[in-house]
Amino acid sequence: MSSNHRQFVPKVFSQGRAEIHRLDAGLTGVRGAHEVISMISSRNTVTKLVLGHNSLGNEGTNVLFRFLESPLGRKYPISEINLNSNGIRNEGLLAISRYLKDNRVLKELFLQANAFSGDPTVTQAFVDALNSSAVELLSLTTNHGLGDTFIEHFLPTLQAPSLRELHISTIGLTPHSVPHITNFIRSSQHCRLHTLACNGNSLSLRGVKSIIRAIEQSNYSLLTMEFYANQRSGDNAESEEFAFHDETEGEEEVDELSFDAWKACQSHLTRLRARNDYLRRETQGQALELLRYSRPLLLHSTLNRESSVPSAMTPPGQSSALTLQDPDIFPFMRLPMELQLSILALLAPSLSSAQRSRIFSYAASASTLPPLLPFLNRIRDSDECLPDPALLTAGHCNGGRCMGMMNMMVSCNKDKERARWLNEMGCSSYDPEESPM
Repeated sequence: MSSNHRQFVPKVFSQGRAEIHRLDAGLTGVRGAHEVISMISSRNTVTKLVLGHNSLGNEGTNVLFRFLESPLGRKYPISEINLNSNGIRNEGLLAISRYLKDNRVLKELFLQANAFSGDPTVTQAFVDALNSSAVELLSLTTNHGLGDTFIEHFLPTLQAPSLRELHISTIGLTPHSVPHITNFIRSSQHCRLHTLACNGNSLSLRGVKSIIRAIEQSNYSLLTMEFYANQRSGDNAESEEFAFHDETEGEEEVDELSFDAWKACQSHLTRLRARNDYLRRETQGQALELLRYSRPLLLHSTLNRESSVPSAMTPPGQSSALTLQDPDIFPFMRLPMELQLSILALLAPSLSSAQRSRIFSYAASASTLPPLLPFLNRIRDSDECLPDPALLTAGHCNGGRCMGMMNMMVSCNKDKERARWLNEMGCSSYDPEESPM
């Protein structure tokens, strides 16, 4: 094609230099850590570290994370770290925990196939750091040394507000871990997960059934639940009896290796997934609708009450606001506030009273209104959506479509803002508490 007929290509900023990919690159110990640090220091920004299948070990991990938690290292907005299969033990996990403490940038942490053990002190330090972070995805899969001891000290104190995906497959769990898993799943304050992968352990058929029962009765956030290959091993028969000595009393004994029994469990999980997904969509849709109609009504009432207070600019004997007796006022505004809120609540029957209350407070506050003018100090170009070159419309999402609406590899900023608001309002999943449903 000649230069006079070049095809138009939208300007896209490359993310290549912002991501460091050193998968299976022979990085070993302290020397390997210094090599990674040199690569980071040579770049203006780094958002992703993929260092899987190397041999950094404890020593290299300590050196690398000592740099990352320093003032110089903290300036890099690293949102994903992959340290799969690096021979890291507990000392290295403590170094990772120090970096994780109060970290609001890191979103995904992959620590698969390392050599962690379930030491209670190390586990407590790690979960404390995780609770203070903004990590959304954590993978500890194939850390065989963790086992029941880790779960015993990890899940009861896990209360990470941002954590949405937890992968604990093949970490040596037995029926002893089932009560801790079910208690965690039942707590809406502790468990905000939408993905829980727990494959390749030895939870037993009765253990998996117990977990499914907990999801059915108390959990509405989980959308992906994986418990494949969890048959009880022969030496776990006594621990199973101890874990379920009273919970499954009266149940008919089922063969642990029964294909039909495990298939029934998967079918049950599929139905629960469909239930939770339907309730999630209903909750999110009704929350957005409630905000749409509450904003003009409740904000007007708030501003009207504030402006009714006489000021120095208001002539004596006059009010700057419309009175309830004014014929021009919308009749709805003449109702007591309790009735206004009760009527608005009918727009969102699937929301709990707590969810509606948070939305009403948000809608009535002028401080939550978006700014009239755009920010001049844009930090990153990614704050705006990427326009779709196939559509000849002005702007990004305003008045048209962005590439994020059609492409899973590109994020739509409006979708991210909407998800952030739903999380702040506690409306990202169904809340059965005090709900009429």
